[in-house]
Amino acid sequence: MKKSSQLMTVLGIGGLVAGSLLTASSASAGTNRTSVVAERHLTTSQDVVRQTSSGVLLSTTGGAPTTVISETVPAGSWVLSSNATLVSWEPSDYTRCTLYAGETPVGGATSMIGNAATGAGSGVYAATVAAQGAFSSTGPTTVSLRCGHDTTRTRAPYVDPGATLWLHRSDGLGQAKR
Repeated sequence: MKKSSQLMTVLGIGGLVAGSLLTASSASAGTNRTSVVAERHLTTSQDVVRQTSSGVLLSTTGGAPTTVISETVPAGSWVLSSNATLVSWEPSDYTRCTLYAGETPVGGATSMIGNAATGAGSGVYAATVAAQGAFSSTGPTTVSLRCGHDTTRTRAPYVDPGATLWLHRSDGLGQAKR
C-alpha cells in the first residue's frame, strides 16, 4: 500500500472515530433536546459545544425562524460554527439557518430543499448547511442557531437530530497577527 493510501486510511478511520464520539455523546443524552460533547480531547477549556439529540420541527409560516439550539456564554470574544441537516418532502423552498449573538445575525447559510418537481426550483430532500460567525460582548450573550424557510407551508421542514453549535472563546477578534 502506498504511503498516501495509508495516510488516507488513517485519516478516514480517525474521522470515523471522532464522528462516532460526537454521535455517542448525543445519543447518551436521553430525552434532553441538547447535550454536551463529553469527550474532553475534542474541545479545549475555551470551547462550548452543544448538539441536539432530537429533530426540530420548523414553523409552517414562511419567514418565521425557529430556534434549533442555543447557549448563553460569558462576556468575551467568540468564534462560532454550526451545522444542521434540513429535511423536507414538500415542494422545494429556500431554507435558511442563521447564527445570532443576542438578536444580531453574525453568520448564516441557505439551501434549497424539498421536491424539485414542485416549488421554488431545484432542490434535494435533505441538505446539510454550515454557518460560521464571530462576535465580542461585554456581558453574557445568548448565541443561537435559528432556521426557517421562505414560503408558508401546511407541513414544515425539519432539522435532523445532531445539529451542532460550537463556540470557541478567542483572545480577541480583529486583524491576523503576523
